[in-house]
Amino acid sequence: MNVEAVTAFRSSCRWRKLGDRMRRKELARRRELVVRQLHALADDLEELWKAATRDPAAEQRKERGWILLTGVLGVASTMASRKALAKLWPILTGEPPPGAKERMEPKEPREPAPPPRDRVS
Repeated sequence: MNVEAVTAFRSSCRWRKLGDRMRRKELARRRELVVRQLHALADDLEELWKAATRDPAAEQRKERGWILLTGVLGVASTMASRKALAKLWPILTGEPPPGAKERMEPKEPREPAPPPRDRVS
């Protein structure tokens, strides 16, 4: 073989390898593009399904119902825990619970109340 043929062969192999690399990169880019487009299509189909099968008014009613239920349960649990702690506090500490009103004995009124008036019809 002559030198020119060997050089031409080597350079053609380099170009062929370079071309193969470029084709692989291009195929990888195409594959990524197809994957992105398929994901976008799947998202669009999911949104279309949601729009076609769901009633926004019914979802809002359910959401409001859950909000009310959690509020009622929160209030009920707070009241129950306060009552339980009010009963346990004197047992644990020997003192009246904080914030409890002292029971005051009813005082005698200073002046007697005036008698009720007769109603005129």
